[in-house]
Amino acid sequence: MSKAAPAPSVAARAALLVLTAAAFAPGLRAGFVYDDLRDVAENPAAQAGTFLDRLPATVRPLLKASYALQDATTGLSPLALHAVNLALHLGAVLLVLALLCRAATLAGCGAEAAGRIGWIAALLWAVHPALADTVTYVSGRSAGLSTVLLLGCLLAATAERPRWVAAFLLSLAAPLARETALVAPLLLLAWQVCLGPDDTPARALRRALPVWLGALTAALVIAAMARHRDLVAFSLDQRGPLDALRANVFAIPEILRLWVAPWRISILPSQPTVYGWTDAPTLWRLLPLVALPVLALGLRRQAPVAAFAVLWTLLALAPTNSFIWRVDPVAVRPLYLAGIGLALLAALALARLPFGQWLALALALGLAPLTWQRAVLFRDGVSLFADAAAKAPNDARARMMHGLALANAGRVDEARAALGAALTLDPFLTEAANALRLLDATDPIYEKPAP
Repeated sequence: MSKAAPAPSVAARAALLVLTAAAFAPGLRAGFVYDDLRDVAENPAAQAGTFLDRLPATVRPLLKASYALQDATTGLSPLALHAVNLALHLGAVLLVLALLCRAATLAGCGAEAAGRIGWIAALLWAVHPALADTVTYVSGRSAGLSTVLLLGCLLAATAERPRWVAAFLLSLAAPLARETALVAPLLLLAWQVCLGPDDTPARALRRALPVWLGALTAALVIAAMARHRDLVAFSLDQRGPLDALRANVFAIPEILRLWVAPWRISILPSQPTVYGWTDAPTLWRLLPLVALPVLALGLRRQAPVAAFAVLWTLLALAPTNSFIWRVDPVAVRPLYLAGIGLALLAALALARLPFGQWLALALALGLAPLTWQRAVLFRDGVSLFADAAAKAPNDARARMMHGLALANAGRVDEARAALGAALTLDPFLTEAANALRLLDATDPIYEKPAP
């Protein structure tokens, strides 16, 4: 890993940041939606005066610390919170650019080709609509903050002269913002398998050891927090690991489909029907999920960057879509990290074309308006859940959440209609039935997801 990665021009990096900021600009005017009130605005663990008192009983302590620090400086205003989220994303864009340029260089691409691949991948990732659910959603900061720390960790570990202390501290910090960052050592392993053949075993171990130690320390901290243990225990009580894995065999293709069909993205994506292990639909979806990593490992010498991109995508999804049961296995936010691998695959294809950079720019300019439209939806709960209900008109939960948002906005008649539609679709949806009875209460109905 001795080759120096090319440095894209200042103009190229500036253009990348300007287009990204423009695509997500409406998010600066967004308010508190969905979980934002519960998790941030009205959460004592996210406020400066009570953060330390609530720390032992909270989750994601570094995330909460970022909110508390902001509360102490700028206050928990929506504008300030969204501005920090956007700043984190812009920082992540630069880190993705640096990491992928380094990856292409180590794979033997020339300086010009490596810079082109890195820039295209960073561009396609930076403006993708799937990222709006992280960047323009206050509660989405967990994914943004943890990804910035994880990328910094990998850059420190893969440098010509590894920065041991930085790699350890960043691999420790990232999971304390979002537990999915515990995957950092596996991503580094994929890097070493695909892109680091020149490293001796001893050198590879020295690169990896700080990252593994940091992640292990973070895992111990997370395990020591009672709230984390309760959440894991609750999940295991709902479904066992094999049931969770079977559900995710169907969920992962749906998540990937959202990346290639971003107009289908919703705050409440449709959940797939799950079949038994021996049923044909299960086997047809399981086969590529098993074949892809095997194929990537087999081709890591001939196509190291493509192999790394495939492994990155699958490993990035593993923390949320493997053995731990989730109520909604199909979600958009995991694509914030996994999308880096998908963008890299697209960049490899486009970089081979005569006008690949211009085609990538055209594609990005096509994605940016979709991202703008998605960011606009986060201005309030009514807009956000109206979009969810429109995209899934037969989803009782989407109808219910739209009704709750309408009720909170004082639009009682519309709320009754939406909640009634939810109950028509699912007569046993008690949250919707209770909401109908509470419409005339003085306190607004609290926006929360169905359990």
